[in-house]
Amino acid sequence: MSARAAWRLEELGFTAVYDYVASKVDWFANGRPREGTSAETPWAGDLVRRDVPTCSLRDPVGGVRERVVAAGYDVCPVVNEQHIVLGLLHGDALSKDPDARVGDVMELGPKRLRPSEPVEKLLQSRANDGIKSWVVTTSHGKLLGLLLRTDAETALSEGRTGSRS
Repeated sequence: MSARAAWRLEELGFTAVYDYVASKVDWFANGRPREGTSAETPWAGDLVRRDVPTCSLRDPVGGVRERVVAAGYDVCPVVNEQHIVLGLLHGDALSKDPDARVGDVMELGPKRLRPSEPVEKLLQSRANDGIKSWVVTTSHGKLLGLLLRTDAETALSEGRTGSRS
């Protein structure tokens, strides 16, 4: 909403009024709620699994591998103290020397999705053939979680809508 509209609402007695300067696209890219026709289509943020284990650059690979396997995943986003994604630990990197540091063996600059990515479009892209999961982040790179291909395919086949609050 515009600053003028925000001021007018305050004049009318509304107390929780915000002038959101960024765009609607930014709102969606940060995983914020939506309504109307956009809520009918499942987006990556609607299906993201937030329980994915994370690790830091200094963690030993062996301990991370144990946590990842125990949680039922095969991938671990590497994050800093603010939960910004720095890399990804998966595949052969999880099998490296248990005493190696994550920062030495991780994949740098992994592909990340915004929560506003339509699941149907994601699954139709040839660039995503064979990918089992995607890291979902806000527009500022903060980890929201992991989207599993199986969850995306199930949501589309069941015709599930994206409106989950």
